[in-house]
Amino acid sequence: MTKTDIFTYEKIYYTLWETAQRYSSFCQFRVIGNSHDERMIPMLEIGLGSETVFCLSGVDGTEVFTPGFMAEMAVEYCRAYECGWELDDFYDVKRLLDRVRLCMIPLLNPDGYEICKKGFGAVRNPIYRQMLRMQSIPSKEFSYNARGMDIRRNFPTVFYTRQRIGQEPASENETKALIRIFQEYKSCGLLSFSQSGKKIVYYRSSQGYSHNHKTYRLARHLQKRADYQIEKSQPKEVEKHKRQGAMGTPEQFYLQTIRQPAFRIESPELFGEQEDLEPELKSAYEELHLLPLEYIFSLIE
Repeated sequence: MTKTDIFTYEKIYYTLWETAQRYSSFCQFRVIGNSHDERMIPMLEIGLGSETVFCLSGVDGTEVFTPGFMAEMAVEYCRAYECGWELDDFYDVKRLLDRVRLCMIPLLNPDGYEICKKGFGAVRNPIYRQMLRMQSIPSKEFSYNARGMDIRRNFPTVFYTRQRIGQEPASENETKALIRIFQEYKSCGLLSFSQSGKKIVYYRSSQGYSHNHKTYRLARHLQKRADYQIEKSQPKEVEKHKRQGAMGTPEQFYLQTIRQPAFRIESPELFGEQEDLEPELKSAYEELHLLPLEYIFSLIE
């Protein structure tokens, strides 16, 4: 990884913007929406392919490292694309991304990210700021957005049944922005990066054996690249949400609506000051940074 300032919201935003300016022949920068506290949500498209793979992170505010990892990936891929390099002496970046583009959304929940790093004083809206200060969750453990809503559980799924007013799916600006982007592009997969453990979770579909076999095969390819544990989404968890009429995750929404493979890639949780974690951060980045390329390679080869 580069210097620690890569992990500020501003640095992530401007890294994507500057990368698009520098590599404008094959990159496009977009703001896909605004958070409830009026922070812009950036996205970078890389490549010229007709289909897209989405790379998502920063859904939970406590995911303080994966957004920086993704911004670093974007710079690395663009440099390799322009120079005609192969990464790891294997992945021809230009050839891969001219077949399938990457849409990289490093930070879906910028409000939660800022709260976790800087405290509730980072919230600009005085009503939201006071509301959050009155609740019992410390800012360092706060994973929600500026309205105190859990974005990861704010997506409509086939299991959802309305419970009460104010708890409808897609009620949040951040959720709406991601749903619009999912629906706008022709895509062939979602890689959702988070921090929890060293595992790759693949989501099974009701579409039948062939779809699930393909998803499992892709998960195995990702596992070989990262050497993570592989898991399928737990049936008991799905049934629990079904019984409760709960809202779902972005991975569930993408799978059920777009009908393409969805994966949650969980990198290790790291605790401590960032300056003291540079070796662990470098190792975590090395494990993750080629997974989007491996996914595209596994699709087209």
